[in-house]
Amino acid sequence: MPMPMPMPMPMPMPQQTGFISSTRARGAMAAAFCAATLFIAGCQAQPEFRPLTSEAPPPPSFVTVPAEEACQAAQARYALGRPLNPPLLEEMRTRTGSKSARTSAAGTPLPAPADPARLNVDLDPQGLVVAARCG
Repeated sequence: MPMPMPMPMPMPMPQQTGFISSTRARGAMAAAFCAATLFIAGCQAQPEFRPLTSEAPPPPSFVTVPAEEACQAAQARYALGRPLNPPLLEEMRTRTGSKSARTSAAGTPLPAPADPARLNVDLDPQGLVVAARCG
C-alpha cells in the first residue's frame, strides 16, 4: 500500500505593513475624516449680510370692491367686541355709509337677496359684535 502524501501546511500570511491594517479601523478613520472635513467646511461659509432694522411690513389694508362702494365695512371695525344696541347699530350704519343694517348670529347663512348697500352685523351668543360686512 502506498504511503499517503502528507497534506501541505498552509503558509502563514505575512502581516500587512502599513498605518492601518484592519478594515474596521480603515472605515472608522474614513468616517472621521469625512466628518472633520464637513465640520471645517461648515465653519468656513461666509454668512449673508443682513442689516438689523426695526422696519416692519405695512399692515394689510382693506380693499373696497367696486360693487360695494356704497357700504364700507372697514369703518365698522371700532365696534368689534362691543355689545350691540340700537344706537350702536345706527352709528355703524352711518359710519359705513350703508342704506340699511341687519343682524344675525355668527355663522348662520343669510337670506338670498344680497344688497351691496346693506351692512350685515354678526353677533355671538352673548350679543357682542364679532363681524361686520356688506351685502
